[in-house]
Amino acid sequence: MKLDDLCDAIAARGLPGADAREHPDRGSVIATRSAVADAVLDDEFLLDCMSRELELIERKVPRRESVPFFTTPNTGITFAFRYWAPGSNAGAHEHTAWTITAVCRNKLSVRTFDRDSSYRNQALVPKNVFDAPAGRTGFIYEPCIHDPRNPTDRWSISLHVTSPRDGERDSGSDMCLPILDRTRPGRRKGLGDARDWVIAAKVRHAIACQIAGFVAARHGARADRLLSRCVRSGPLAVRRFGKGRLDSGAVLRPHRYTRTHRDLKLSCWERDDYIALGVETENGWIEQLRVARIAAEALAFCASAPAFTIDEIPGPITSVERLTIVDALERAGVMWSEVC
Repeated sequence: MKLDDLCDAIAARGLPGADAREHPDRGSVIATRSAVADAVLDDEFLLDCMSRELELIERKVPRRESVPFFTTPNTGITFAFRYWAPGSNAGAHEHTAWTITAVCRNKLSVRTFDRDSSYRNQALVPKNVFDAPAGRTGFIYEPCIHDPRNPTDRWSISLHVTSPRDGERDSGSDMCLPILDRTRPGRRKGLGDARDWVIAAKVRHAIACQIAGFVAARHGARADRLLSRCVRSGPLAVRRFGKGRLDSGAVLRPHRYTRTHRDLKLSCWERDDYIALGVETENGWIEQLRVARIAAEALAFCASAPAFTIDEIPGPITSVERLTIVDALERAGVMWSEVC
């Protein structure tokens, strides 16, 4: 099965179009949930979705959270992956239209809240907690408040299929629950200054590594092709997934490193036993990483050069130490790479 096959199955349910004002009936949403549940058990489907997700990484699309990798042209239904770091949670938030969530790797734990009581008491009122292991697919039909979290020490991945009307508020309702304001669609802070791009680049780095790890756990020609794309377009940390799986030419292909935003200003501060690299912002200098003083020349070069390759980094350090510095720069979100 591929994503197009699932979309055809969903279209057969006759869900209302993106411009329709009515919501689908409950039976249609349940049937769609069943189709999604079957799809996420198929590696071919997941790899097809990951291929589209990888396009966002290849285009260096900045992100802080879920970004749809596909939207159906007629119904406006969105498909997006979400990546959950160990111990992380989404924060309590509200869905006002149907959504379907499938856990693709590891597990989640989902807290739900009594929506009516929460609005009435102007505070979140707990309702239930349930586990969602890999392969579990759930859905929301009536408006709901919940807070998924990753209770484990490993990353989790989930797939979200969402109505185009999710996030809409009833124009005739005067209900308000301030704690939910920050999570309502359209109220999330966008990317502004260069510092925001640093944060987005950190998220992109983490996601690229999770995509590569997910693909590397699959086998076959399609998985190998996707892994090769991950290594070609992803950060240095991704290349370890290709060792022993791809030819050395693909893994060792030289990359050029540039700043994540053209207005990003980097500088170094020296201390007694280390040198630190940081971002200059309106609110002052913010440290991003620190290295031993022996690498002072190398780090100063990276802070001042608009673009460079690993071999161009100067100083009395080894090739392994150069790789370590570049890896740290990417993890800090101040640099990203592209094939030379």
